[in-house]
Amino acid sequence: MSIPGGNSYRWKDGIGPKELRPRRPELAWGSEESNQFGTDEFIRWCRDASVEPYICLNMGTRALEDALDWVEYCNGTGNTYWANKRRENSGAHAPYNVKYWGLGNEMYGPWAINNLTAEECTRKAQQWAHALKLVDPSITLISSGQNGYNLWDATLLQGLAKFVTRSKRRKDYERRVFGTEAAEKGVQITRSLIELARIENGPEKTNPIKISFDEWDHGTRRRNVWMFVAPVFRLIRVLRQEHYDLTDCLAMASWFNVFIRNAGIIAMANNTELANAITPILTAPNQLLKQTTFYPYYLFSTHMRRAIDSPSLSLDVHVDSPSYAGETLPTWIGGLRGDRSHIRTPRCKWIDTSAVFISSSEGAKIVVNRHLMAGANVDINLMGYTGGREYAIYSIYHPSIDATNTFENPNVVTVNETRCNWEKAKDKIRVVVKEHSFVKLVMPVKQL
Repeated sequence: MSIPGGNSYRWKDGIGPKELRPRRPELAWGSEESNQFGTDEFIRWCRDASVEPYICLNMGTRALEDALDWVEYCNGTGNTYWANKRRENSGAHAPYNVKYWGLGNEMYGPWAINNLTAEECTRKAQQWAHALKLVDPSITLISSGQNGYNLWDATLLQGLAKFVTRSKRRKDYERRVFGTEAAEKGVQITRSLIELARIENGPEKTNPIKISFDEWDHGTRRRNVWMFVAPVFRLIRVLRQEHYDLTDCLAMASWFNVFIRNAGIIAMANNTELANAITPILTAPNQLLKQTTFYPYYLFSTHMRRAIDSPSLSLDVHVDSPSYAGETLPTWIGGLRGDRSHIRTPRCKWIDTSAVFISSSEGAKIVVNRHLMAGANVDINLMGYTGGREYAIYSIYHPSIDATNTFENPNVVTVNETRCNWEKAKDKIRVVVKEHSFVKLVMPVKQL
């Protein structure tokens, strides 16, 4: 879970007695920052929620000294000023041990305060990384990447390979549900850029670098426009809530498939927001609404993962499926689609899937049918494995892709569960997946 330092946040305003904390203009969103929820509250919330805190440092309006103080406040163990301030404010004698620290936010963007060229950002990040590691050598630093397929990312990775261990990436029915094709191609390019950077800098002089997929979302319809309009319109996004339909639900499921398929290189993926904006959860004074996009979260977080110290195993899945041949966003995905010369060329297959071994005796598989009109009989070949008893199928479907959950009708789109029995000695399952729907199978497995 990340807290913004971004390019304008003053973290020191958010510590100490709440009644003494100043209100400040919130420059990124044209609103106000109350500072009632600061570093200490954030750490307590993360501990209560059993999630790892991730702090993004302000490389826009604040200096390196401010970042050094923040790391000392959170992780300092000595008899020093900011470590003692933490003890005074929170009563926490032990350090917070915040592991993940981001080096700025969207430093490439013209909307960012003190935005930089790739060369300028690389040099500044090198200086910051060196100093931050002197305060706490154990921290993991995350560079401010873009989308994985441009010269900004190549420049930063070449310059920061010796300093960082994460590189941050950002990010109509068919255009939305196939939006993940560009994201996955960006992941693959970034993997190659990481390998090149480590080779040129010397593998023995660099640590393995993973991708932190920050501020991703499934492509909200209004947000993609607002990114290019005048800053005065940013206030609108704060005041308006997105209401999602079944199309958004399927797009979200395909995003999670990308993360699982690429789990070997993606170490962290943080959705943009979780409640009351472009989010899967909306709240009212006496009610909580689970939007359609909540249910992919639910289905992937149950049975598709285990504890951090005992993770599930992502499987390499081969999919033989017809492909979508229409317009894509971005358009270059469609241009690459017909190139059969490389195995990792985008295919835009109607059937999108991922699979994991949860344990040596249980597996789970997600199947998303992105076709608007046609259902599919999906044959799953377990390649030498079979099951000894029944398996569960969790499905999400509605006849209309415009189906939406509301406070008045909160269960229009939800999860249905059914149970099926294995056929003895079979290593294949046939699953009927309706048009524009997705299913999750959870099955006991054993080798034949």
